[in-house]
Amino acid sequence: MWVSSNQKGFTLLEILIAIVILSFITFGVVQITDDAVNTKERTIQINEDNLQIETALARMDWDFSQAFSPLYFSTPMTFPNQPNNTETGDIGSQQNYINMYREQLRSRFQVSQHFSSVSAEGIPIPRYYAPEKNFFEFMTSSNRRKMQNTLQSHFSWVRYSLEDTQIDPEIERSELIPSNTKNLVRYIANSDPWDDTRIDPEDSEKVKKAVLLENVEELEFQFWDLEKRKWETNLRNIRNGENLIRGVKMFITWYDNSGNKRELTKVFRTHWPLAVPAIQTNQTSNTGGGTPSSDQNQTTGDTDFNEDD
Repeated sequence: MWVSSNQKGFTLLEILIAIVILSFITFGVVQITDDAVNTKERTIQINEDNLQIETALARMDWDFSQAFSPLYFSTPMTFPNQPNNTETGDIGSQQNYINMYREQLRSRFQVSQHFSSVSAEGIPIPRYYAPEKNFFEFMTSSNRRKMQNTLQSHFSWVRYSLEDTQIDPEIERSELIPSNTKNLVRYIANSDPWDDTRIDPEDSEKVKKAVLLENVEELEFQFWDLEKRKWETNLRNIRNGENLIRGVKMFITWYDNSGNKRELTKVFRTHWPLAVPAIQTNQTSNTGGGTPSSDQNQTTGDTDFNEDD
């Protein structure tokens, strides 16, 4: 059979060059794919870390903004020491009935941990509780029913505090995270907001627990003193501090899942007009923060407080 002499195949050198070129192209594609996967994983991790702290701040802002006390719009009920004729059986006058009612209220709240007295309208005055700088228990009207027609009030008692971290050996943990970090925990008791006793974390039937932030190194609450115009860590150093808060500043230091140490300062305010701050800013390190809205820079009367105070 006759074969044309013009037909030629690839030489060995040409094949080797083609293989080398293909190898470089394949290596480039693999490298780009690898970088894309790593970038995706880092982005997901950063988003998860930011979502955790942002969720915690949103939950705290919701609770603090609706902290409840009738002293925002009223005054405590006075208990004048007036002569009472009830010992002689003469209780026909209206004043005697009023005095009896006041005495009942006085004895009622002398033994209460959650309430100190009542307002002029007879509304119980909550007693805020902050025995340590990383512990705060207060009454809020932020509770919402999860199911319609549930026998549950909008009022509830909430506690923010730190508790020891239960380390799971099966979960990978960065070596950069210290072993003595704690969890920021939110306790809520909404079944009976008029209960006299403090929140008991061991009472799982009445108290619900939620871990808001893990690997917390430090937490501190401060409270705005309207008269001295400065932040205090002890509520008893503020006049009516245990019954009325004007603003709450929180310092928190924690480690994200990658072992990066992060810090944040946040000021919370109530919805009541007398507690509007002049400036509310977030000071963060290695964390994204939003720009304060314009209403955060407004003042009402002479009750403003500044972040630098």
